[in-house]
Amino acid sequence: MVRKLECHLQKDGKALSWDAFDNPKEPRTLFQAIINDRKLRVDQGMLMADRPPVAVVTVLDGKAVRLEYYEGHDALSLVYDIRAKELEGKELPKWLESDPYAYDPAAFLEAMLGIPKEVSKPILDITHSG
Repeated sequence: MVRKLECHLQKDGKALSWDAFDNPKEPRTLFQAIINDRKLRVDQGMLMADRPPVAVVTVLDGKAVRLEYYEGHDALSLVYDIRAKELEGKELPKWLESDPYAYDPAAFLEAMLGIPKEVSKPILDITHSG
C-alpha cells in the first residue's frame, strides 16, 4: 500500500524513491528489515531481545511526506526522520514520543528471578554496549 503512494521524500536535497526503503534484493533496506524481523518473530516463532522495528509514513494528499523509523533494544526510539522538502527543518511531533512497552531488564530480572539490580545492571550494561 505504501509503494502506491507518491514518494516525496528526500535526503540532502535529492529525491528518494521507494526502492531506497524497500528493495527485496537488499535485506537491510528499512521495509525489508521490518518484513524479515516479522518473519523471524511471527512465522518462525523466534524470541528476540530487541523491540520490533516500526516505520510510520505520513501522507498528505496521496503523497508520502514523512517517514519515521523506530527501533531499539529495551525501548523503541526514532532512528530516521526522512521528510519531503517542504517539511525539512520544521518542528513536528514524533509519532512515538516514548515507547509504552519499553522495559527495564534489571527490574524484570529482579521481579522475576530475584536478582538484585546492583548485580544484574552492570552485567546488562556490558552486554548491551556495542
